Amino acid sequence: GDRRGSSEPSDCFKLVRTVVARGMDPLIVFAFGKRAVEGLAAQMGGLSDLTNADERASITQIFENAIDTLSEDDKQLPQVSKMLPLLQRGIAVHHSGLLPLLKELVEILFQENLVKLLFATETFAMGLNMPAKTVIFADLSKFDGSQF
Repeated sequence: GDRRGSSEPSDCFKLVRTVVARGMDPLIVFAFGKRAVEGLAAQMGGLSDLTNADERASITQIFENAIDTLSEDDKQLPQVSKMLPLLQRGIAVHHSGLLPLLKELVEILFQENLVKLLFATETFAMGLNMPAKTVIFADLSKFDGSQF
């Protein structure tokens, strides 16, 4: 349910916290739609960091090397500026609205086990062999424009 007005953690947050506590990460949470993916990632504010200092340093280095190739205008995009703080915690989002460079960056970090918690749309599942221990589906049906 929608709990925006409540301080109660979401069901997704509680499930993710339990999975992580049991060492069942890396995990992918699939949701249908960019907004759903972003919204679920935003619910993870209270989750403790999933990375250690060495991993955070590697993530920062890889991220900075990757975005060096972007134009100054692209570097100012919210999807770029908001990504590093999440990545440093071991959390990422992946959907069709991201710049191709950022999607590739997330895929690399996930393969290297630097991203432990990934919120993604079904585009991430297409033809990729990603090493997840746990997969969670936030929704079981997708709206096709007229029905679920």
